[in-house]
Amino acid sequence: MSRALAGRLARYREIVDAARTAGKAYVSSDACGRELHVDGTLVRKDMACLGVVGKPHVGYPVADVLSALEKHVDEQTQRAAVLVGAGNMGTALVTSATLERHGVHLEAVFDRDGTKVGLPVGRHQISPIDQLESMINQCGAKLGVVTVPADSAQEIIDRMARAGIKVIWNFAPIRPQVPMGVRVLNEHLAESVGRLSRYLDEAEHKVELPVS
Repeated sequence: MSRALAGRLARYREIVDAARTAGKAYVSSDACGRELHVDGTLVRKDMACLGVVGKPHVGYPVADVLSALEKHVDEQTQRAAVLVGAGNMGTALVTSATLERHGVHLEAVFDRDGTKVGLPVGRHQISPIDQLESMINQCGAKLGVVTVPADSAQEIIDRMARAGIKVIWNFAPIRPQVPMGVRVLNEHLAESVGRLSRYLDEAEHKVELPVS
């Protein structure tokens, strides 16, 4: 599966979840396309791949789309993951259930702060960091989520890689070094805030054309 298709399937889940919450029974390909900034034809192709049949001029049954997406996640199998860093960012990720909605099962949450060990976060209790490797081996996790300060991120990532983690989702403000065979997705919030600030500056200085 291409990265683009995987990304669209994840967004379909969000769009259709929102439609269900709003009490809608159907969602149209054009509406999905507008949300994804793609043509409705591509949405219809994706729905055909999922085996969902729509009604002309009505759309796709929300229940059928959700069922197909859930079946797709089951077929892909849920990926086991561990998270290190039970601060604000880590807690937000755990309690939002974002990972689970996209086929990732969070097995454990770790923190090196002894005062946090045993405290609840979402449906987990925070575990001591010295249990990291044993838990990775026990659950077979291949994804590691890193939400720790910059000064400890590389050490945590090294430990994850040695224990068998193959993909790192890194929220620490560093560009970590990883061994061959390990992939990293860096989420640099400071860079994103910088881009937002630039976009705001551009928007504020945009010249408005007079209405004739």
